[in-house]
Amino acid sequence: MKKNVYQKLRRHLDHMPVPFPATASGMELDLLKELFTEEEAAIACEISAFPEPAEKIHKRLKNHKFTLEEVRIKLHHLAVKGAIMEIQGPDQPNEQYHKIPLAIGIFEFQVNRLSRRFADLFYAYKKEAFFDALFKMKTHQTRTIPVNVSLEPHYVVGNYDNIRQVVKDSPGPFAIMNCVCRQAKDLLEKRCKLTDHRETCITLESAASHMIRRGVAREIDRDELMKFLTFAKKEGLVLQPENTQHPTFICCCCGCCCGILSAAATYDKPAEYFHSNFRMYVQTEICDGCEECIERCQMKAIHRINGHVEIRWERCIGCGICSPVCKQKALKLIKKENETLPPRNQGEMYKKMMIERYGMTRTLGMVIKSKLGYKV
Repeated sequence: MKKNVYQKLRRHLDHMPVPFPATASGMELDLLKELFTEEEAAIACEISAFPEPAEKIHKRLKNHKFTLEEVRIKLHHLAVKGAIMEIQGPDQPNEQYHKIPLAIGIFEFQVNRLSRRFADLFYAYKKEAFFDALFKMKTHQTRTIPVNVSLEPHYVVGNYDNIRQVVKDSPGPFAIMNCVCRQAKDLLEKRCKLTDHRETCITLESAASHMIRRGVAREIDRDELMKFLTFAKKEGLVLQPENTQHPTFICCCCGCCCGILSAAATYDKPAEYFHSNFRMYVQTEICDGCEECIERCQMKAIHRINGHVEIRWERCIGCGICSPVCKQKALKLIKKENETLPPRNQGEMYKKMMIERYGMTRTLGMVIKSKLGYKV
């Protein structure tokens, strides 16, 4: 086996909508070694970004002398470890496989099986390289929407900005599972400061079916999900669904555990890195300066001045979690002048991210290569 197989795999995973940058320390290779043996890394290097059956992947591995059955077993084992995606379904007689990004992907698939070493490496990698690369991108995998708070009546809100309408419009199924970020922080002995609950991650439709099938999520009905959204509002959790008009997941986040929020909070103007159509406004004439909203804000976007609070709009991500604790009802969400329309679905979102990373011509080339049966 070649010694540089992990470097090759790192480069292969970097050719995706979400980057996987190299570091001076090489810690990203240690991260890969936690999930892939050398043999598995060699197999993963031949897995495309688009779903393919084991037969296609086996043909690319002719130099490694694996039998087709050995490849099938190893692919399934990698999927169980959350290192790649295995797709099954009633309309698909045989399993198909594709590579997945580090986040949202490999890291999230470590839920309920996370090790302290993997958590240590992930957060160190996040700090050294990963999130800087992620925040340089124009389009991200998540967006921020208001947490079930009332808006001014004259605002016309797209269904994708109304979390309850998102749930009402979805055919289901729905599932809830543990938050891998909070599990990681528990392992690192840095427990969440906002909530003691761990079952706070929501999946919908195909994502729910997949996580239920993997045995890491439990199915819930629409009414239970609605009740959970009320709970999320009470706890002060920031809602970050998939950045699409029809999201397949909803992250319920906090500034101490969520990798995205905690990393963005270190920037001077974190609002620039979030897709959000709202920001908070203070009616200073009725604000009594109680400061409860300051404690509630996960992005340190609120400060007190001259007996009342004011919003640092460059830090406000429009999550709305500060509003429910304002007894004077002095906090109001207002719509931004330029509304952002999210991509229609996950495929459109990743296509947009790929075009931003590689340009239209190269992206189309990758799609054509895939349709011709080549690995991308």
